[in-house]
Amino acid sequence: MENSVLLHEYKIPAKGIKKKTIYHFSDVHLTEYDVQSDENEKAKAIKETLYWENMRCEFAEKYNEPYIKENETSTHTHLENILSAAEEGDALIITGDLCDYINGANLRTVQHKLSNFKKPFMYVLGNHENKDEIPEDLCYSKIKNPVQMLDLEDLIVLGFDNSKRTITAEQNLLLKQALNRGKPLLIAMHVPIMTDGNRALLEECGEYFRLNHKDATPETYEFIDIIKQNKEQIVAVLAGHLHFRNNTEIAKGVTQYVSSQGALGNINRYEIGV
Repeated sequence: MENSVLLHEYKIPAKGIKKKTIYHFSDVHLTEYDVQSDENEKAKAIKETLYWENMRCEFAEKYNEPYIKENETSTHTHLENILSAAEEGDALIITGDLCDYINGANLRTVQHKLSNFKKPFMYVLGNHENKDEIPEDLCYSKIKNPVQMLDLEDLIVLGFDNSKRTITAEQNLLLKQALNRGKPLLIAMHVPIMTDGNRALLEECGEYFRLNHKDATPETYEFIDIIKQNKEQIVAVLAGHLHFRNNTEIAKGVTQYVSSQGALGNINRYEIGV
């Protein structure tokens, strides 16, 4: 495995699932330009690259996250190394902000990398990614759907677009329909849920960093209640957005795993099943 990859390993001994390995990362914040970019796209990419080179280290220092000199490489290189590591798994989950913003070069980079990825994957929207700017003909265009489904035989992965820090009635209906299938569910989304275990930390971070913020809709709270009421069927929740690792229980036996920033090479590896 590449030196710049920071691997975090977890075991989830869920019953009824043949053991499988799932990789999960978030928040790479690509700021690309290429030979097809005009001067404005290039200038923005250079400016935002410098910004994130500083910000990713500030997040790591503030939250006591590990990083070494090799982790100060480009986000493009981190993405290549992360995807190379994830090829060893059975599936890959990307919980948003793979792109810092939508432009031609970022879209082309992601299309090239994911179209060559050999395992099943799911990519859900982050708050930096405007779905209206994403074309319909990309290998990851399902990102535009309010809910995505990845069927791994004895495990269903459901991906929710909560990039606007809200959940809709339609998304709750689709979650209930998936639960009715009777299979174990793994939920993926960008913005995490504030729990009893991370309340103090997320309140310190601010409303922007949690799904159940003070102005959250009733449908958003219903979504959280559905998870709690179906804790026997929901294996785990995967999220991002915080730029630091945070693992807490939403309900007894249902852990929310927040992946740290892919912009410094972080990736989670889960062994799920028995």
